[in-house]
Amino acid sequence: MKKVLTIFSFTVILLFMLSVFGWMVHHITLGDRKFGFLYGPIKFMYSFPDMFKQSVDEVKSLPKTFIKTHESFVAVNELDSDLVVLTAYSDEKDKRSIELLNLRNDSVLYKWTVDNPYEEHSRIIHPLLLPNKNVIYSFMDRSVFRIDSLSNIVWQQDGIFSHHAINLDSDGDLWVCSREPFYDASGLYKLGGRSVFYVDNRITKLDVETGEILFDKSVSEILYENNLAHYVIKSAEILDPIHLNDIQPALKTTDYYNEGDLFLSFRQMSLILHYRPSTNEVIRLIEGPFSAQHDVDFYDDNSIVFFNNNSYVNWSSDGMEPPKDSSKLVELQNFCSNLVKYNFIDNTFEFIGDSVFRANGIYTHTEGLVEFLDSSTYFVEQQNHGIIWVIKDNKVIYKNVLKSQHDGYHHLTNWIRIIRYGS
Repeated sequence: MKKVLTIFSFTVILLFMLSVFGWMVHHITLGDRKFGFLYGPIKFMYSFPDMFKQSVDEVKSLPKTFIKTHESFVAVNELDSDLVVLTAYSDEKDKRSIELLNLRNDSVLYKWTVDNPYEEHSRIIHPLLLPNKNVIYSFMDRSVFRIDSLSNIVWQQDGIFSHHAINLDSDGDLWVCSREPFYDASGLYKLGGRSVFYVDNRITKLDVETGEILFDKSVSEILYENNLAHYVIKSAEILDPIHLNDIQPALKTTDYYNEGDLFLSFRQMSLILHYRPSTNEVIRLIEGPFSAQHDVDFYDDNSIVFFNNNSYVNWSSDGMEPPKDSSKLVELQNFCSNLVKYNFIDNTFEFIGDSVFRANGIYTHTEGLVEFLDSSTYFVEQQNHGIIWVIKDNKVIYKNVLKSQHDGYHHLTNWIRIIRYGS
């Protein structure tokens, strides 16, 4: 009997509290009473279901410029020097931000906000900082822009569609990877009586002050005019056989290249081309123990270094079913991405940081970036996962993501550019 009375008492008290809560909600909704310090908590409680639904709907509709942060992700920050970078990310569907960010303390040093006139998933790629806080940028496969320190457009080049890297040469001009709009077919060859149309790429030089096109040439023409057209049919991809992702201009003359030479990275061919625009001559073909590479940089006067994705060019299958009898199964190593250094002196390749990449599972199927900060320290962008790494003497001293405005999600990285390392 006592237990029944206790349950009855609790029920009466609960009904009374619910009645009071309902009465307070009614008056808060009408706006005729505030109830002091209880106003905020009560409004939150009755608004929570709508807020929860709004959050769920928001997450479901997030563009692919946001990545879910893994629950087990643990950041590392042992930087003892400033590391200032230029990065770009999505603020809203119709806005993009470009930030000058110090990774050592997560401080924002400067910020530009620009309109996104394209799709909600359109990304600003590889922004370039100029004097007076002017910035050059492009949306992936769209126009190239220059803005001033107040985010006003100085010029806009709509004659090309830029993609991937943007780099300055020794004259201060811009080299951009470009192609025809919307992946329109711009190349043709005949094979076995069939006409095969494909996406060609172009190397384009722009005047940094005006955006005017100073030089523009088809990659297919370069290959054809240097008796290398067969690389188009050797490619692992038919529709997009070249996929130029970087143009790295030589800023000086050494024993192995001239100032003004270009190093072109072709992902689909797993090939780096040393090209001299002044004579339309291919000086050197670099191919070897790497695949689907990105981001060629000069390491010193005698060598280059690049990000080796170490991946399929075209991931069309997950492989065959496991065999019923595994006794004769030949097992290879666990492949990850890594860095490759190519030496011009003896045409040899050296892997850098391979053990660190394996230990930390650093791999990105597409894109990816490396920048040496000094002789023993380098920056890595694991682009597909949006993870940023700094590795020094084969030890991870920085690992993080660009946190977004959406809880549990971070920004996709978009070819971060190193501005300064050190005090």
